[in-house]
Amino acid sequence: MAASVFTKRNAGILVGIFTLAMLSRFDSIISPSVAAIQAAFPHDNPATVESIATIGATAAVVSALLVGKLMEWLTFKVVGLVSCCCIAFGGLMPIAFHSSVHQLLVFAVITGFGAGMLTTVLPSLSARFFRGPQLSGLMGKVLAMQDGSAMVILAAGGMLATGGWVRNYWLYALALLGVILVACFVPYVKAADPDEVFSEEPSKQVSAQDGQSPSEQGRARQSNAAIVVCILLGFFSIFLIAILYNKLSVYISQYRLGGTDAAGFALMFNTGSSVVIGFSINRLRSSLRSFTIPFAFILMAAGACIFLFTKAFPLVCLAAFLVGSGSAINMATCPYLLSNLAERKHYPLVMGIFSAMTSLGFTASTWVFQLVAGITNSSPLLVSFGGMAAIAVVTAVLLIVLRFQPWVEARYVAQ
Repeated sequence: MAASVFTKRNAGILVGIFTLAMLSRFDSIISPSVAAIQAAFPHDNPATVESIATIGATAAVVSALLVGKLMEWLTFKVVGLVSCCCIAFGGLMPIAFHSSVHQLLVFAVITGFGAGMLTTVLPSLSARFFRGPQLSGLMGKVLAMQDGSAMVILAAGGMLATGGWVRNYWLYALALLGVILVACFVPYVKAADPDEVFSEEPSKQVSAQDGQSPSEQGRARQSNAAIVVCILLGFFSIFLIAILYNKLSVYISQYRLGGTDAAGFALMFNTGSSVVIGFSINRLRSSLRSFTIPFAFILMAAGACIFLFTKAFPLVCLAAFLVGSGSAINMATCPYLLSNLAERKHYPLVMGIFSAMTSLGFTASTWVFQLVAGITNSSPLLVSFGGMAAIAVVTAVLLIVLRFQPWVEARYVAQ
């Protein structure tokens, strides 16, 4: 049984990590106000207004890749402070400057750029100070903090927006508090500096000969092929879960299962699944062992089948929970495997690519399924949820037959 990460010794670094985790979801704060912004700018294209809530993901692709490379030279504290300042600036400026949709889009890009930086910093910072089961468990808890705080922030944003959509932007003032906490608790070290392990394992000193710790010297070198597979698994996890965000409200409306409030309620089960999985990821990995990732895709396939073959709202909530659980398992497991697959000095760049690909997966999902539905002249809902089931089943079968996870853990994960 792994020792708890919550000890007095590492309390400070955990404050820094969880602060960054909370801020990493701030690019979506304005989502509850999109309809109100459309009403305020009736002459602008509704799609352009909607992109205020999504354009940050595009900016995150760029910043994740950029920071992944720059972190070979920059410290965690510097990158954390820059990202917090971007989020605070991009989020608070619309309070004073909101006369056009284009102004809001520019500020949303800045906010998304800052949030994208954090998606690379978080796993790199965690892997810099923790090892083994502690690192795996911590990555799960970080995921729980990200999605749990997102639920609270979005609910708070919706309440503030009832008094005027501009008020929603006041929540970005929390990023200023983040600047203070990052300045105090995020260490002034680089990802490639000698280890300072905060787990219960003995500290590992880096060998001057090959730049590896003793545990790394006893296993295989970086595997580019396995890294690519893990990145693709992350891509498909987000590619599939994006269907819920794109199609769930349409599904509920088409089958007369409720209104917009019902769609929001069902999505809470999807987001809440990340909190449940985040706090239980080590127990799941202990039980499922090398079948953890295939099991995650099986859960997503099961959720898709519920959407396809049943039309009851309670089952919709169950399906959203299953799909979210599968995605959460992968998003906690793949970064952990990558921390073992990649050489430490390259891990920030690898995670930058991973974050960029997951952002691309979320964006590409809508266009791919729309294209397929148009070519086949089929129902977009049937194509989307049928595609989710098919992709998830094929991926799970391939992972089991090829024994990808057992091979990676036996060859690259330090025992």
